[in-house]
Amino acid sequence: MHKISFKASYLLILIPLSIVIFTVMPQIERTYYAYHDQHSTLKLEIVQCDSLQQIARPTTSELHKIKILKGTIALKTKIFGKQKFTYYKIGGMLIILVLMGIGMFITSFLMRRKKTSSGNREIDFSFEDSSLDEIGKQVLWDAKEGSGSNFASEIFKKAVNGYKITSTSYTKVIAWSFFLVGLEYTLLSFIEFFSIADKQMTIMEGGKLFFTSGGPFLIVGIFLIIMFGTKVFINTQKRKIIVDGEILPFKDLYALQVLEKFISGKSSGGYFCYELNLITKDSKRYNLLSHGDKMFLLSDMMKISKLLKLPVWNKGVV
Repeated sequence: MHKISFKASYLLILIPLSIVIFTVMPQIERTYYAYHDQHSTLKLEIVQCDSLQQIARPTTSELHKIKILKGTIALKTKIFGKQKFTYYKIGGMLIILVLMGIGMFITSFLMRRKKTSSGNREIDFSFEDSSLDEIGKQVLWDAKEGSGSNFASEIFKKAVNGYKITSTSYTKVIAWSFFLVGLEYTLLSFIEFFSIADKQMTIMEGGKLFFTSGGPFLIVGIFLIIMFGTKVFINTQKRKIIVDGEILPFKDLYALQVLEKFISGKSSGGYFCYELNLITKDSKRYNLLSHGDKMFLLSDMMKISKLLKLPVWNKGVV
């Protein structure tokens, strides 16, 4: 018998799942049947109007009925057109959010599994004392970055021609979800306008529609995708590292610095976060990693130290 590993945090997935099953799905079903009944009524009115128009010599009452039906049909057709696009927008957004939740759960599960796997053993690592080094005495120990997540948001991994430091899959899921929600809402809003409106769109109307639909989410998504891209690239062939928009040759690198910092929060009260900085021979610092998972950060620190053959100075991170 194998012992089943189970974490209570997995139960959190039941909250959004229950909301979808017991609240969202019944509401979608009620809305669908209401829309179906109204649409059936509209079809009957169209058939009735067509039948009345086929009469060779309609009476005054029949002409009045035709006039009323035409107005009703035109109004309902426009209303149903708007409702249809509203359902498309909400449905598409719900699908993206569900996929986002699934993606976040899977990536979080895989990260935890990698973190607790037998292959991820603790390795003894010897830090060096910066106070015994001339350059180390000049290096600042305040946080290089003013922000940082409370989870493993960045990771050191293999890349073409070397290695890179980039965002984890968890953060990329968040960025792409913003982008897809914004894109879906914006595209459907413009398609709705050109399908229903009986006039051409002006620049002002287009701008207003963009920013009152999914435009802000689309912009935020693009910004997050760019921000969560490759942060650092280490070219082992050319023996150079690209960080903060600068190209540094390996011969100018001197040491690594790992430190602990506190990120204050308005509601949560704050959390501890960790930084791994690169030190050059002229005492300049460049941030490589900044997040709240100490085990992952120290693991990546050892890999980078071994790759670049650099000592590590530690202060407060044990």
